[in-house]
Amino acid sequence: MDDPRGRQARFNAESRGQWDGFSAHRRKVSSLLAAGPIPGRRRLCVLGAGNANDLDLPALLATFGEVHLVDLDAEALALGAGRQGVSGNPGLHLHGGIDLTGMLDAMAGWSPLAAIPDAELVALVEWPARRVAMALPAPFDRVASTCLLSQIAGNAFTAIGDRHPRFAEVVRAIRLGHLRLLTRLAAPVGEVVLISDVVSSDHRPVLAEVEESALPALLARLSREGGLIHGVNPADLRADFRNDPILARSVSGLVEHPPWRWRLYDRTYLVHALSCRVNAGTFGDR
Repeated sequence: MDDPRGRQARFNAESRGQWDGFSAHRRKVSSLLAAGPIPGRRRLCVLGAGNANDLDLPALLATFGEVHLVDLDAEALALGAGRQGVSGNPGLHLHGGIDLTGMLDAMAGWSPLAAIPDAELVALVEWPARRVAMALPAPFDRVASTCLLSQIAGNAFTAIGDRHPRFAEVVRAIRLGHLRLLTRLAAPVGEVVLISDVVSSDHRPVLAEVEESALPALLARLSREGGLIHGVNPADLRADFRNDPILARSVSGLVEHPPWRWRLYDRTYLVHALSCRVNAGTFGDR
């Protein structure tokens, strides 16, 4: 039996002391989340917040009236808020213990030889928006996912491996489910922001050496060639927003932001971000 819950808790415990290593990445993420006009009641929701090492919580609380942090690991959220001295802030709301796939228990029973029925693929797509969203006080004016999609897809890779005959279908179902959840949580004319690590220097050593100005071209080339982290290829994300009937009618104005490099100890990550506006009149119909 796989244990995605325990694995996530271990990952958070291992990265808890890496505040300094997150500094440049944290500035990028927090600046992106606070940028531009924010409509409505100025409520921010961040999925996959974990230890909050990639979030400047005091700055975000100064920008938004409410900041909601969501993660499977409740302890990580509490410790992260405590580290930044905002535990008692009335605008901060922590939502721990939430499985943002709605399917971790089923996935825990998967193996490389397991037969994955169509019903479980359908659940991966539909349950996040239909069931997980009910556990959160939506709608929010801005909803963000911060390097979470790669972790969710990584759970499938750990459980069944990329040679499983349905691996590609599983990854696409996970991605669609996550994108639909983001749009379901956002208020009409609110905004969705998806941030993801897409490749590391372990697999593309050139990433650590290329000039900053060359990063967009490098990302475009790697997107065409493949070899990115499962589930986060920008071309696939654009296609899902364009072709999935629910996403296509729910969002508009897709924007891809300049990628950046995140150096963490001896590893460098390439990070991609996109945002889009949620169309008026679609809340509850996604």
